Amino acid sequence: MVKIIHIQPGSIAEELGIQPGDTLIAINGKEIRDRLDYRFYESEENLEVHIKQGHEEIIFEIEKDPDEDLGLDLEEMQLMSCGNNCVFCFVYQNPKGMRKSLYFKDEDYRYSFMYGHYVTMTTLTPSDLDRIAEQRLSPLYISVHSTDPETRKWLLGIKQDDKLLEKIDFLTKNGIELHTQIVLVPEVNDGAVFKKTVSDLSRYYPKLKSVAVVPVGISRHRRRKEPLRIHTPQELKAAIEFTDGLRAKFKKELGVHFVYLSDEFFIKAQAPIPPASYYDEFYQIENGVGEFREMIDRFQAAWPAMPKRLNRPVNITWVTGTLASGNLKKYIIDPLNTIENISIEMIPIFNYFYGTTIQVSGLLVGEDIFNQLKDRPLGDLILLPPRVLNEDGLFLDDWTVRDLEQKLNRKCHVFTEPVESFVEVMTQLINEPKNKRLVV
Repeated sequence: MVKIIHIQPGSIAEELGIQPGDTLIAINGKEIRDRLDYRFYESEENLEVHIKQGHEEIIFEIEKDPDEDLGLDLEEMQLMSCGNNCVFCFVYQNPKGMRKSLYFKDEDYRYSFMYGHYVTMTTLTPSDLDRIAEQRLSPLYISVHSTDPETRKWLLGIKQDDKLLEKIDFLTKNGIELHTQIVLVPEVNDGAVFKKTVSDLSRYYPKLKSVAVVPVGISRHRRRKEPLRIHTPQELKAAIEFTDGLRAKFKKELGVHFVYLSDEFFIKAQAPIPPASYYDEFYQIENGVGEFREMIDRFQAAWPAMPKRLNRPVNITWVTGTLASGNLKKYIIDPLNTIENISIEMIPIFNYFYGTTIQVSGLLVGEDIFNQLKDRPLGDLILLPPRVLNEDGLFLDDWTVRDLEQKLNRKCHVFTEPVESFVEVMTQLINEPKNKRLVV
């Protein structure tokens, strides 16, 4: 049963007298556990809706169009927690004293379906699998890491074989599309273990669409005892070459490359970013796989038609993580600096909070940005990378953009817009009234 928090005006629920604070128990005899259950079961034309109002339970018989909403807004779903103890889990790499939510380990297949969260499926029950199949919760995003049972157990910190491939077999046979991820750890799940893993997964193509591979990241706060290290540049190059051989085989057999290395491999190995054809359909761009190539190609396609001057001068400080800095400068910032009245200085921020081996922009904190900008000339505007804030507008260290603005005495803008709209966005920002907030 789920609490009703709001009734949409003019809806069926309002006409029936259902109230906020009532409880939705079941629809057509099916228990309602969350919003997904509600959306799935309310789509039928003839409904018996079981509601609890105070101490009284009422069953409403409703006839409606299949696409007509009952008008119930239900309470937020409570995240399912993860019981694994993955050796590289970033929860164990956060320092002490951060906000409570940063120590919560998410293992919720519903959020995998809705938002692309990765789950290991270690605790999926037969009823969970049946629900996924019945409600067509597709696609799902699965953290595999290894299909070798002993290696997977060690990486995930579990004691029993969780029968991963049996679950994948069930889901794919029931039409659920899967995208998978491997966090590659030197001398643990690389080499022959990696080859076995991707070969095992390829048997489920085309329902299992893709395998993304990302190198392990280790912060200076890691508290686990298991020995881990990051890749050397030479190992990253070797991983690229090894994976290229597998990709060529899959291209012949499956018609797609199937396995895709994240941008981080190429950047840290000082190798060129592959062309768009490397990524096929860019299945896992949100996982940092092909993100740079897509951005570069989009910008270059738009560049000939972009305005070549601003109406008045603007000096911009563009903040980024150290991983993105080289390609961002070469392919985006250097061309933009040829536009009349634009002057951009890119400042890569070193991540002292987590350790300088952590180079992605999304893990930068407000304090590091402030400390590395405070003694520099900052121009008119500071641009911040798009993934530095959570949904509440907080950096990982609980700073806000307003904190940065006040401490640096400069306007800040989190640049979430498409990069090809840069000139348009800058024109809008510099023309805003001075007393208007310039934070997205």
